[in-house]
Amino acid sequence: MISTLTFDPPGNGVRRARFIPRPNLPADAACVVASGVREALRALLGEACAVTLGEPVAVDAAAWRALADDALLFVTPGRATDVVFVLASRDARRLVAAAFGEEPAAEDGAWSALEAGAIARIVARCANACDVLCVERRGPTVAAERTRLSHPVAYFDVRVAAPIAFTVGVGILRELPVPDPVRTIGLEALAGATVAVRVLLGRAALPAPRLLDLRPGSVVPLGTKVEGEGELNLAGQRIALGTCGVSNGRSAFQVRYPS
Repeated sequence: MISTLTFDPPGNGVRRARFIPRPNLPADAACVVASGVREALRALLGEACAVTLGEPVAVDAAAWRALADDALLFVTPGRATDVVFVLASRDARRLVAAAFGEEPAAEDGAWSALEAGAIARIVARCANACDVLCVERRGPTVAAERTRLSHPVAYFDVRVAAPIAFTVGVGILRELPVPDPVRTIGLEALAGATVAVRVLLGRAALPAPRLLDLRPGSVVPLGTKVEGEGELNLAGQRIALGTCGVSNGRSAFQVRYPS
């Protein structure tokens, strides 16, 4: 369980500290879902959609009942977790009407078979964005009843402002698996790797006009001593100091001490 420390609103007395549960849901995963929903709606409605992502929160059973009351629920089963889409009935009717290019009908009354099928297909298109959470789908997106679902361990909403205004909620029904810690690479794994190193014998700073006048045979005074130490560089970084010379007829560099 992850919790965030917060305080009661300012008042006349001491503000009481409280720990509020925080869901184990990466913010970047929620952003991917919101982007996928936006693109699915753009393809459906033929217009760019303006969406706002709500902050992921942990919800209890009472909050879940309030969120799911008078809402249409659609579940996408997955290997890592199951994801439920929550769409208020009035928003669902508004979305179906926009898809058909019609004015929204009355917000009450039974759904026709055509309307029910349309909203199921729309949500299924949007649910394609949940692959980042499910990791691997275990079935199609289907309608579900609240009483048959456990309350989500994490919940966020995607608020659409244009071309029509509505909100779709996204609930994660099982805790996402905690990723394995990053493993370090042992030296044995690098035994066959090769790296390119360079030896720097000296440095010099030249004015731009002098640089342009360089010709074969030009003498460039170095800012370092000839008998001074050289540098062993890897990827532009100095890793050791030492002495330059010749060993067995080949140029060599003797490390005196690491940098």
